[in-house]
Amino acid sequence: MPEQNGTTNGQTFVTAFARGLSVIQAFGPESPRMTLAEVATRTGLDRAVARRLLLTLVDLGLAAVVNERKFELTPRILSLGFSYFSSIGFDRSLQPYLDQLSRLVGETISVSVLDGEDVLFLARSDAAGRRMVYLAKLEDRLPAYLSSSGRLLLSDLSDAELSAYLHRIERRAYTANTITDPDQLMAVIREAGRNNYAVIDQELEDGILGASVILRDRRGSAIAALNMSSHVGRLDKARLVREFIPILQDWAPRFVDLLL
Repeated sequence: MPEQNGTTNGQTFVTAFARGLSVIQAFGPESPRMTLAEVATRTGLDRAVARRLLLTLVDLGLAAVVNERKFELTPRILSLGFSYFSSIGFDRSLQPYLDQLSRLVGETISVSVLDGEDVLFLARSDAAGRRMVYLAKLEDRLPAYLSSSGRLLLSDLSDAELSAYLHRIERRAYTANTITDPDQLMAVIREAGRNNYAVIDQELEDGILGASVILRDRRGSAIAALNMSSHVGRLDKARLVREFIPILQDWAPRFVDLLL
């Protein structure tokens, strides 16, 4: 721990904060899931302290309990790095790829992550003259339950976690097509997980289609989604699935490399 090496100022050093960071840093490619005992050993913390810190991360949505004994970080942990990503131009590193793919398909392309009950867009490229107004209007966030990327990212949750989420949130109908019934939402989210893609057909705004494919890390965990937005005047759902989902899936590995 930093406070033990004699290099910190005792009047300004916050031990609890440093310990919390050490718990987060204990997870990695070789230890993606750990028991309480393993976290305590890797961090050198007392088991009671490690337990309180882990449960705090769980309460914040930054970690989850797996198989009742092990802990793992959740994709929401990425939110801690958003300010840094912005400061170093992370969105600019994505932009050339987004622009190229947007030109290829002639539609809006974006990358998003799950952040609590919403999906947060990291970067976006709008096809010339085809800006998706609702994205700007909602300040680069969308409710996860009615966005294609959100449904796909939610598909990694267990049945119990997903059911709790669907009953906790406000399920507002944005259009006549919006699915708000929790059982129906559970079904379409599970279908998205099986297909490894999701499509939203005029559920958020009349005339707007959305499609997403999953971006997974080397462990197979969902870290983000690659999204495409269009209009029913240019595409129908069947053609979107038939012609454009394969293009998104083909491009997905390039975006995974940028995120990892």
